[in-house]
Amino acid sequence: MHKKYSFKPYNPQFPILFSLEAKKLQKSLPKDALIEHVGSTAIAGLGGKGIIDIAIGAVKEKRELIISILTDLGYEFQPRLSSEDRAFFKAQKPDSEEGIRTYHIHLMDPKNQQWLDMLFFRDYLGKFPEEMRRYADLKEKAALDAQGQGEIYRKCKEPFLQEILDRRNSVLSGD
Repeated sequence: MHKKYSFKPYNPQFPILFSLEAKKLQKSLPKDALIEHVGSTAIAGLGGKGIIDIAIGAVKEKRELIISILTDLGYEFQPRLSSEDRAFFKAQKPDSEEGIRTYHIHLMDPKNQQWLDMLFFRDYLGKFPEEMRRYADLKEKAALDAQGQGEIYRKCKEPFLQEILDRRNSVLSGD
C-alpha cells in the first residue's frame, strides 16, 4: 500500500522522468508556456514522496485553454486544491520502479509570487547542500509525525519554507 506522506531517498531517475513528461507537455501547450521541474524531485539529493512536481507558467488569459489541454492529456484538474492564482492537477502514470507514480502540475502566471517562491526555493536548496540536508531531515520527520495527514505534514514544513523565503526578502530589502 502506498503511504501518502512517506519519505523516500532521492532517485537519479527524477530529472529523467520530468524531462520525458515535459517533452510530452511541450508538444501540446502554447509555445510561450514555461515548464519547470519543482518540488523535492527537482533537487539532487533531496528525498521526499517521489512525486514529480511540474510548474507551468502562462499568462492568466491562457489558463482555461491550458486547463483543457492538461485534462485532455490525462491530468485531473483539482478545483478544491486550486485557487485564483494556481490551478492544480494530478495524474497517476505507469512507472517501472513504483508501478504507479504521481505527477502534480501547478499552473500559474510566471509573475505570480507563488511561482517566484517555488523557483527560488528550488534554486536555493540546490545551491546550499547543508540547507537541503536540513530540509530532508525535516521532511522525513514531518512524514512520520503527520501519519498521513496532509495539513500536519505541511505545517511541519512551513517554518523552514518561510525562513528561506525571509532570507531572500531580507537580501532584497537590504537588511
